[in-house]
Amino acid sequence: MYVLNAILDELWRSILWKKKGKRLIPYIRKDRTFRKELRDKYLVGWNYSKHYVDSAIKQAYSTLNSWRKRYLKGKAGKRKPILKRKFVRIKETLYSYHNGIIKISVKPFKESISIDLKEAWFWDRIAELELGELILKHDMLIITVRKEAKLEVKNPVAWDINLLTMDGFDGKNDCTISLKKIYTIHRTYELKRQTIQKLPDKTKKKLMKKYSSREKNKMKDVLHKIAKKLSNRTNVFEDLKSFKEKVARTKSRRMNRQNSKHDYITLQKIVEYKLAWNGYVTIYVNPKGTSKTCSKCGYYNKDLKGAGTFKCLRCGLTIDRQKNASRNIWNAFLRMWGNGFTPKGAQAQ
Repeated sequence: MYVLNAILDELWRSILWKKKGKRLIPYIRKDRTFRKELRDKYLVGWNYSKHYVDSAIKQAYSTLNSWRKRYLKGKAGKRKPILKRKFVRIKETLYSYHNGIIKISVKPFKESISIDLKEAWFWDRIAELELGELILKHDMLIITVRKEAKLEVKNPVAWDINLLTMDGFDGKNDCTISLKKIYTIHRTYELKRQTIQKLPDKTKKKLMKKYSSREKNKMKDVLHKIAKKLSNRTNVFEDLKSFKEKVARTKSRRMNRQNSKHDYITLQKIVEYKLAWNGYVTIYVNPKGTSKTCSKCGYYNKDLKGAGTFKCLRCGLTIDRQKNASRNIWNAFLRMWGNGFTPKGAQAQ
């Protein structure tokens, strides 16, 4: 971790800032000479496998590139990103894998770690698959596996995700999945945190860590169970990637608390990889106006505000707002196919 942050410091200091209009644009140095100098510098006195330095350099560049994209979009400031969580990315050249046993090199020809995956609960699921990059954390090893799958669009359903429900429409029928359990978990631990805040600092820190971990684990369990229900067909979602930034800019304390009780993006990511595993596509459409547009005639009702029912002033359609949104997401999906554009996420991978 020290090496990774040290390399990140080196890259940050090497950034060339050029003025373009009223803005300063960062240019990250990536030439071969610089990268070689960086590698050689950190290999001096290095007793471990050299590939760990290569991995650290790769991760540092990835972190800075991600920061640069956010900076250019106005979503990040002119501050160096800092990595706090301890982890190591282990490339495929740093380990061998035979008969279910992973052997990770620590020091060349001197020290290694062996892990027998045949003892793991998931062995039957990955026995015939290839392993990819490993991620080693202080308390766990994350294993990535590769599986060739031709993704297809099959029995699509469009979802509008809200605080308490997911409302779906497949062109004929409506369906609803309750998300109330997610809200309840977040609310329960919010109340616990309010109580803990009154305790002494030392006790508070310990309990915060304990209950934060519990909340996270319970949420993962619920999200995976919901995702499993959706993993047998193509799912169409609103593209909510910009939602996190919009939430961060919200000044209303009440809205911030409400927004903290959902896990839209996490759920979408879990659904996406489960669908890909089963050979189905996850498709994303533009979320603009899905709740305020009439799904029947296209009339835009800008004065809808927080009403639970959508009423069209043009064609007279009266429908639940969330069901109307799911129909608009479905219509957006059909339009994209009809116009010859492939919806985001529909490419076979």
